[in-house]
Amino acid sequence: MKRCIILIAAALLTTACGGPLPPVDPPNLSGAKDALSRGNYWYERGCFLEAEKFFQEGLGAARLSDDVLLMVRAQNSMGTAALARGDLGLAAGLLEQALDMSTATSDEPELDKIMGNLGSLAFKAGQAADAEEFWLNAVQLAEGKGASPAIHLCNLARLYLNQGRPEFPALSARALAAAQAGADLTAKADAYNLAGHAALNAGDEAQADTYFQQALEMDRKTENTIGLAQDTESLGRLRQRQNQLQEAAGFLDRSFFLWAAAGDHVSRDRVYALLKELSRSAGFPKKMTPYDQARKHPSDFSLSSQCP
Repeated sequence: MKRCIILIAAALLTTACGGPLPPVDPPNLSGAKDALSRGNYWYERGCFLEAEKFFQEGLGAARLSDDVLLMVRAQNSMGTAALARGDLGLAAGLLEQALDMSTATSDEPELDKIMGNLGSLAFKAGQAADAEEFWLNAVQLAEGKGASPAIHLCNLARLYLNQGRPEFPALSARALAAAQAGADLTAKADAYNLAGHAALNAGDEAQADTYFQQALEMDRKTENTIGLAQDTESLGRLRQRQNQLQEAAGFLDRSFFLWAAAGDHVSRDRVYALLKELSRSAGFPKKMTPYDQARKHPSDFSLSSQCP
């Protein structure tokens, strides 16, 4: 009998060492978190309509739990999903609602992220100056709250790169420093890709290659389709510049199908032109048929073809 008491006491002591169980969220709060997580799952797979459904569900549950942060996050996420599938009008309305919801509270939750998305919306609408203003505001807001401004700095740096502006190298270095100080892997990969372009512009091909390869490894870890497309295109262009034409064709082949999967037809066709040039001049790739088929039947190669 004594042995049994000792064993029971030991078992209780072992359980106690683990600490008390964490508090269980009330049903609506738990449901909001779960719905937002499911929305993110589908968003990352390019299933933006499915993501919107879960973000909408998350918003409803967040309202019932009166969790303002999750309400703003859900509204912002809905706008992001609409933006990603190209419905700019709907995205504008949803992001405006997220902005109003955030600024109606004293701590203005998620405000820098909303500003960042408004910048992306303006950029997609062809309003580069407005995009720049939104992203500059997003950087200031993030820094004011002690959050990482890396993703906003990356957006600005890519804008400056595309515009050929002299501020690009300094801004790229700033984005890289912010990413290295603490940012999610997607933002960090983008910063490394941009640093590669800055190194290439400075004539340092070896450093550019290192940065592009590092960005590629980071994007592989998160399976970030757009990041992978950018990294493989960057490496393909670098190999072409180095006259390593077969390897260039290999990178550009991967980039082409990644852009096709992302549904970015402009970038896909840009890489197609590079592949066609290589095929004519060096015989790599040997046939353009797979790329012609992908352009002829884009839905067969899109991530959305795997959606529910």
